[in-house]
Amino acid sequence: MRQTKWVLIGEIVGPHGNRGEVKVIPHTEFPERFEQMEKVRLFRPDIEEPFALYPLEGARWHKGALMLKLQGIEDISGAEKLRNMLIKVGLDELMPLPPGRYYIFQLIGLECVTPSGQKLGTITDVLQTGANDVYVVKPYPGVTKQREILLPVIEDVVLEIDLDGKRVVVELLDGLLD
Repeated sequence: MRQTKWVLIGEIVGPHGNRGEVKVIPHTEFPERFEQMEKVRLFRPDIEEPFALYPLEGARWHKGALMLKLQGIEDISGAEKLRNMLIKVGLDELMPLPPGRYYIFQLIGLECVTPSGQKLGTITDVLQTGANDVYVVKPYPGVTKQREILLPVIEDVVLEIDLDGKRVVVELLDGLLD
Protein backbone atom coordinates (compact mmCIF):
# COMPACT_ATOMS: atom_id res chain seq x y z
CA MET A 1 0.00 0.00 0.00
CA ARG A 2 1.36 3.42 -1.03
CA GLN A 3 1.86 5.83 1.87
CA THR A 4 -0.14 9.03 1.52
CA LYS A 5 2.06 12.10 1.56
CA TRP A 6 -0.43 14.80 0.60
CA VAL A 7 -4.11 15.22 1.49
CA LEU A 8 -6.61 17.02 -0.75
CA ILE A 9 -8.35 19.96 0.92
CA GLY A 10 -9.64 21.94 -2.07
CA GLU A 11 -10.00 22.26 -5.83
CA ILE A 12 -9.81 25.43 -7.93
CA VAL A 13 -12.80 25.49 -10.26
CA GLY A 14 -12.02 28.74 -12.06
CA PRO A 15 -11.41 32.46 -11.83
CA HIS A 16 -13.65 34.85 -9.92
CA GLY A 17 -13.85 38.44 -11.07
CA ASN A 18 -11.03 40.14 -12.95
CA ARG A 19 -8.50 40.74 -10.16
CA GLY A 20 -6.98 37.27 -10.01
CA GLU A 21 -9.16 35.60 -7.40
CA VAL A 22 -9.93 31.91 -7.79
CA LYS A 23 -13.07 30.06 -6.76
CA VAL A 24 -12.40 26.95 -4.68
CA ILE A 25 -14.51 23.93 -3.77
CA PRO A 26 -13.32 22.87 -0.29
CA HIS A 27 -12.73 19.15 0.23
CA THR A 28 -12.34 19.39 3.97
CA GLU A 29 -14.56 19.33 7.04
CA PHE A 30 -12.63 22.43 8.13
CA PRO A 31 -13.10 24.99 5.32
CA GLU A 32 -12.30 27.76 7.81
CA ARG A 33 -8.69 26.54 7.69
CA PHE A 34 -8.21 28.53 4.46
CA GLU A 35 -8.65 31.75 6.43
CA GLN A 36 -5.59 30.90 8.58
CA MET A 37 -3.32 29.53 5.84
CA GLU A 38 -0.27 31.53 4.82
CA LYS A 39 0.56 29.54 1.68
CA VAL A 40 -1.31 27.30 -0.74
CA ARG A 41 0.33 24.26 -2.33
CA LEU A 42 -1.07 23.49 -5.79
CA PHE A 43 -0.97 20.18 -7.63
CA ARG A 44 -1.91 19.17 -11.15
CA PRO A 45 -4.63 16.49 -10.96
CA ASP A 46 -2.43 13.76 -12.44
CA ILE A 47 0.87 14.48 -10.63
CA GLU A 48 1.80 13.52 -7.06
CA GLU A 49 4.36 16.25 -6.43
CA PRO A 50 3.53 19.96 -5.92
CA PHE A 51 3.28 22.18 -8.99
CA ALA A 52 3.59 25.50 -7.15
CA LEU A 53 3.49 27.15 -3.74
CA TYR A 54 1.69 30.51 -3.58
CA PRO A 55 1.57 32.91 -0.62
CA LEU A 56 -2.10 33.47 0.25
CA GLU A 57 -3.10 37.13 0.26
CA GLY A 58 -6.70 36.56 1.23
CA ALA A 59 -9.57 34.12 1.68
CA ARG A 60 -13.24 35.08 1.77
CA TRP A 61 -16.67 33.60 1.33
CA HIS A 62 -18.92 34.89 -1.43
CA LYS A 63 -22.43 33.47 -1.96
CA GLY A 64 -21.48 30.24 -0.20
CA ALA A 65 -18.31 29.74 -2.23
CA LEU A 66 -14.69 30.17 -1.16
CA MET A 67 -12.58 32.77 -2.97
CA LEU A 68 -8.79 32.84 -2.64
CA LYS A 69 -6.38 35.58 -3.68
CA LEU A 70 -2.94 34.15 -4.41
CA GLN A 71 0.13 36.36 -4.55
CA GLY A 72 1.33 36.89 -8.12
CA ILE A 73 -2.03 36.08 -9.72
CA GLU A 74 -3.28 39.52 -10.72
CA ASP A 75 -5.87 39.02 -13.45
CA ILE A 76 -8.47 36.69 -14.87
CA SER A 77 -5.95 35.19 -17.30
CA GLY A 78 -3.59 34.18 -14.49
CA ALA A 79 -6.46 32.77 -12.44
CA GLU A 80 -7.77 30.80 -15.44
CA LYS A 81 -4.41 29.00 -15.71
CA LEU A 82 -5.03 27.56 -12.22
CA ARG A 83 -8.38 25.99 -13.13
CA ASN A 84 -8.62 22.33 -11.98
CA MET A 85 -5.54 22.63 -9.78
CA LEU A 86 -5.80 20.74 -6.48
CA ILE A 87 -4.92 22.26 -3.11
CA LYS A 88 -3.24 19.78 -0.78
CA VAL A 89 -1.55 19.83 2.61
CA GLY A 90 1.08 17.59 4.16
CA LEU A 91 0.15 15.07 6.84
CA ASP A 92 1.71 17.34 9.47
CA GLU A 93 -0.68 20.14 8.45
CA LEU A 94 -3.92 18.18 8.98
CA MET A 95 -6.48 19.53 11.39
CA PRO A 96 -6.81 17.30 14.45
CA LEU A 97 -9.98 15.21 14.56
CA PRO A 98 -12.02 14.46 17.68
CA PRO A 99 -11.42 11.06 19.32
CA GLY A 100 -13.00 8.23 17.36
CA ARG A 101 -12.95 10.14 14.04
CA TYR A 102 -10.60 9.27 11.18
CA TYR A 103 -9.56 10.69 7.85
CA ILE A 104 -10.66 8.54 4.90
CA PHE A 105 -7.07 8.05 3.72
CA GLN A 106 -6.29 6.48 7.12
CA LEU A 107 -9.02 3.86 6.60
CA ILE A 108 -8.24 2.87 3.00
CA GLY A 109 -6.28 -0.38 2.99
CA LEU A 110 -7.23 -1.48 6.50
CA GLU A 111 -8.20 -5.14 6.81
CA CYS A 112 -11.70 -5.97 8.04
CA VAL A 113 -11.97 -8.94 10.40
CA THR A 114 -14.79 -10.37 12.50
CA PRO A 115 -14.51 -10.74 16.29
CA SER A 116 -13.85 -14.47 15.72
CA GLY A 117 -10.90 -13.62 13.45
CA GLN A 118 -12.44 -14.28 10.01
CA LYS A 119 -10.62 -12.08 7.49
CA LEU A 120 -13.15 -10.44 5.17
CA GLY A 121 -11.10 -8.12 2.95
CA THR A 122 -9.70 -4.59 2.79
CA ILE A 123 -11.38 -1.18 2.75
CA THR A 124 -11.10 0.38 -0.71
CA ASP A 125 -13.37 3.40 -0.27
CA VAL A 126 -15.60 5.22 2.21
CA LEU A 127 -18.99 6.44 0.99
CA GLN A 128 -20.35 9.46 2.83
CA THR A 129 -24.10 9.03 2.68
CA GLY A 130 -25.21 11.68 5.13
CA ALA A 131 -26.81 9.39 7.69
CA ASN A 132 -23.68 7.32 8.26
CA ASP A 133 -20.56 6.44 6.31
CA VAL A 134 -20.30 3.11 4.51
CA TYR A 135 -17.05 1.16 4.16
CA VAL A 136 -16.57 -0.42 0.74
CA VAL A 137 -14.63 -3.64 1.29
CA LYS A 138 -12.96 -5.70 -1.44
CA PRO A 139 -13.52 -9.25 -0.18
CA TYR A 140 -10.83 -11.89 -0.12
CA PRO A 141 -11.45 -14.89 -2.42
CA GLY A 142 -14.02 -17.30 -1.00
CA VAL A 143 -15.57 -14.85 1.48
CA THR A 144 -18.56 -13.98 -0.70
CA LYS A 145 -19.69 -14.05 -4.32
CA GLN A 146 -20.19 -10.29 -4.20
CA ARG A 147 -17.58 -7.99 -5.75
CA GLU A 148 -17.72 -5.75 -2.71
CA ILE A 149 -19.09 -5.75 0.81
CA LEU A 150 -20.82 -2.58 2.01
CA LEU A 151 -20.48 -2.10 5.76
CA PRO A 152 -22.50 0.65 7.43
CA VAL A 153 -20.35 2.57 9.90
CA ILE A 154 -22.62 2.19 12.91
CA GLU A 155 -21.91 1.13 16.48
CA ASP A 156 -23.39 -2.38 16.00
CA VAL A 157 -21.17 -3.11 12.97
CA VAL A 158 -17.82 -1.33 13.45
CA LEU A 159 -16.56 -2.51 16.82
CA GLU A 160 -12.94 -1.37 16.75
CA ILE A 161 -10.60 0.63 14.51
CA ASP A 162 -6.93 -0.17 15.08
CA LEU A 163 -4.80 2.09 12.87
CA ASP A 164 -1.53 0.72 14.27
CA GLY A 165 -2.64 -2.87 13.68
CA LYS A 166 -4.05 -1.87 10.26
CA ARG A 167 -7.39 -3.55 10.94
CA VAL A 168 -11.05 -2.91 11.65
CA VAL A 169 -13.08 -5.36 13.72
CA VAL A 170 -16.61 -5.63 12.35
CA GLU A 171 -19.73 -7.56 13.32
CA LEU A 172 -21.53 -8.69 10.19
CA LEU A 173 -25.25 -8.06 10.00
CA ASP A 174 -27.38 -10.95 8.74
CA GLY A 175 -27.36 -11.17 4.95
CA LEU A 176 -24.35 -8.94 4.35
CA LEU A 177 -22.36 -11.68 2.63
CA ASP A 178 -25.29 -13.22 0.70
